[in-house]
Amino acid sequence: MSTNNNGKGIDWDGELQMLMESSGIKLTELVRPKWTTRARRRILGARAFMATVVITGPLMWVTAESGAPEAAVLPVVVWLTGWIGYGAWISLGRPDWSISAHTARDLGTAGFEAASRFYFAHSRPLRARWRAWRAARDRDRTEVVSVPTIA
Repeated sequence: MSTNNNGKGIDWDGELQMLMESSGIKLTELVRPKWTTRARRRILGARAFMATVVITGPLMWVTAESGAPEAAVLPVVVWLTGWIGYGAWISLGRPDWSISAHTARDLGTAGFEAASRFYFAHSRPLRARWRAWRAARDRDRTEVVSVPTIA
Protein backbone atom coordinates (compact mmCIF):
# COMPACT_ATOMS: atom_id res chain seq x y z
CA MET A 1 0.00 0.00 0.00
CA SER A 2 1.31 3.39 -0.97
CA THR A 3 0.33 6.01 1.57
CA ASN A 4 2.52 8.81 0.26
CA ASN A 5 0.31 9.92 -2.66
CA ASN A 6 3.27 11.56 -4.42
CA GLY A 7 4.20 13.73 -1.46
CA LYS A 8 0.67 15.12 -0.99
CA GLY A 9 -0.14 13.28 2.23
CA ILE A 10 -2.11 10.13 2.87
CA ASP A 11 -4.77 9.14 0.35
CA TRP A 12 -7.43 8.09 2.85
CA ASP A 13 -10.05 7.27 0.21
CA GLY A 14 -7.63 5.05 -1.66
CA GLU A 15 -6.47 3.38 1.54
CA LEU A 16 -10.06 2.70 2.58
CA GLN A 17 -10.90 1.32 -0.85
CA MET A 18 -7.89 -1.00 -0.79
CA LEU A 19 -8.74 -2.15 2.74
CA MET A 20 -12.34 -2.88 1.78
CA GLU A 21 -11.27 -4.79 -1.33
CA SER A 22 -8.73 -6.82 0.64
CA SER A 23 -11.45 -7.65 3.20
CA GLY A 24 -13.71 -9.04 0.48
CA ILE A 25 -16.11 -6.08 0.36
CA LYS A 26 -17.12 -5.34 -3.21
CA LEU A 27 -17.60 -1.62 -3.73
CA THR A 28 -19.94 -2.12 -6.68
CA GLU A 29 -22.38 -4.11 -4.53
CA LEU A 30 -22.59 -1.63 -1.66
CA VAL A 31 -26.14 -0.38 -1.15
CA ARG A 32 -27.81 1.29 1.79
CA PRO A 33 -29.92 -1.16 3.79
CA LYS A 34 -33.69 -0.73 3.85
CA TRP A 35 -35.18 1.42 6.60
CA THR A 36 -36.62 -1.66 8.29
CA THR A 37 -33.17 -3.22 8.53
CA ARG A 38 -31.68 0.02 9.87
CA ALA A 39 -34.50 0.35 12.43
CA ARG A 40 -34.09 -3.28 13.54
CA ARG A 41 -30.35 -2.80 14.02
CA ARG A 42 -30.90 0.40 16.01
CA ILE A 43 -33.51 -1.26 18.23
CA LEU A 44 -31.34 -4.31 18.81
CA GLY A 45 -28.43 -2.02 19.60
CA ALA A 46 -30.47 -0.41 22.37
CA ARG A 47 -31.22 -3.68 24.18
CA ALA A 48 -29.36 -2.64 27.34
CA PHE A 49 -31.31 0.62 27.55
CA MET A 50 -34.63 -1.12 26.95
CA ALA A 51 -33.83 -3.78 29.55
CA THR A 52 -33.00 -1.20 32.21
CA VAL A 53 -36.18 0.74 31.45
CA VAL A 54 -38.29 -2.43 31.61
CA ILE A 55 -36.73 -3.45 34.91
CA THR A 56 -36.36 -0.10 36.67
CA GLY A 57 -39.60 1.49 35.40
CA PRO A 58 -41.92 -0.73 37.44
CA LEU A 59 -39.52 -0.60 40.39
CA MET A 60 -39.63 3.20 40.31
CA TRP A 61 -43.42 3.15 40.08
CA VAL A 62 -43.78 0.71 43.00
CA THR A 63 -41.31 2.72 45.06
CA ALA A 64 -43.04 6.02 44.36
CA GLU A 65 -46.51 4.60 45.09
CA SER A 66 -45.45 2.68 48.20
CA GLY A 67 -46.51 5.42 50.59
CA ALA A 68 -43.03 5.71 52.08
CA PRO A 69 -41.75 9.15 53.07
CA GLU A 70 -40.28 11.24 50.27
CA ALA A 71 -36.93 11.33 52.05
CA ALA A 72 -36.74 7.55 51.61
CA VAL A 73 -38.25 7.35 48.11
CA LEU A 74 -36.22 10.06 46.39
CA PRO A 75 -32.75 8.47 46.80
CA VAL A 76 -34.05 5.12 45.51
CA VAL A 77 -35.70 6.74 42.48
CA VAL A 78 -32.53 8.74 41.72
CA TRP A 79 -30.44 5.58 42.06
CA LEU A 80 -32.76 3.70 39.65
CA THR A 81 -32.58 6.64 37.23
CA GLY A 82 -28.80 6.23 37.33
CA TRP A 83 -29.24 2.63 36.22
CA ILE A 84 -31.31 3.81 33.26
CA GLY A 85 -28.48 6.20 32.38
CA TYR A 86 -26.00 3.36 32.66
CA GLY A 87 -28.10 1.26 30.27
CA ALA A 88 -28.19 4.16 27.82
CA TRP A 89 -24.41 4.54 28.12
CA ILE A 90 -23.93 0.85 27.32
CA SER A 91 -26.38 1.06 24.39
CA LEU A 92 -24.45 4.01 22.97
CA GLY A 93 -21.31 1.87 22.85
CA ARG A 94 -19.67 3.12 26.08
CA PRO A 95 -18.49 6.46 24.68
CA ASP A 96 -15.47 8.09 26.31
CA TRP A 97 -15.51 11.53 27.95
CA SER A 98 -14.60 13.48 24.83
CA ILE A 99 -17.45 11.95 22.82
CA SER A 100 -19.84 12.50 25.73
CA ALA A 101 -18.71 16.12 26.09
CA HIS A 102 -19.15 16.83 22.38
CA THR A 103 -22.56 15.14 22.37
CA ALA A 104 -23.66 17.07 25.45
CA ARG A 105 -22.43 20.31 23.88
CA ASP A 106 -24.26 19.58 20.62
CA LEU A 107 -27.46 18.64 22.45
CA GLY A 108 -27.20 21.75 24.63
CA THR A 109 -26.65 23.97 21.62
CA ALA A 110 -29.52 22.38 19.71
CA GLY A 111 -31.80 22.70 22.74
CA PHE A 112 -30.86 26.34 23.27
CA GLU A 113 -31.43 27.15 19.61
CA ALA A 114 -34.80 25.35 19.59
CA ALA A 115 -35.90 27.16 22.75
CA SER A 116 -34.71 30.45 21.30
CA ARG A 117 -36.65 29.89 18.07
CA PHE A 118 -39.73 28.88 20.06
CA TYR A 119 -39.50 31.96 22.29
CA PHE A 120 -38.89 34.25 19.33
CA ALA A 121 -41.88 32.84 17.42
CA HIS A 122 -44.20 33.00 20.42
CA SER A 123 -43.16 36.46 21.60
CA ARG A 124 -44.01 38.31 18.38
CA PRO A 125 -47.27 39.79 19.72
CA LEU A 126 -45.48 40.94 22.85
CA ARG A 127 -42.71 42.57 20.82
CA ALA A 128 -45.29 44.25 18.58
CA ARG A 129 -47.08 45.69 21.64
CA TRP A 130 -43.75 46.84 23.06
CA ARG A 131 -42.82 48.59 19.80
CA ALA A 132 -46.26 50.25 19.65
CA TRP A 133 -45.94 51.41 23.26
CA ARG A 134 -42.46 52.83 22.63
CA ALA A 135 -43.64 54.59 19.46
CA ALA A 136 -46.59 56.11 21.35
CA ARG A 137 -44.29 57.21 24.18
CA ASP A 138 -41.81 58.76 21.77
CA ARG A 139 -44.65 60.43 19.88
CA ASP A 140 -46.05 61.85 23.14
CA ARG A 141 -42.61 63.14 24.15
CA THR A 142 -42.09 64.89 20.84
CA GLU A 143 -45.57 66.46 21.02
CA VAL A 144 -44.83 67.83 24.49
CA VAL A 145 -41.53 69.28 23.34
CA SER A 146 -42.92 70.80 20.16
CA VAL A 147 -45.84 72.64 21.84
CA PRO A 148 -45.12 76.37 21.48
CA THR A 149 -45.27 78.38 24.60
CA ILE A 150 -46.94 81.76 24.68
CA ALA A 151 -45.14 84.25 26.80
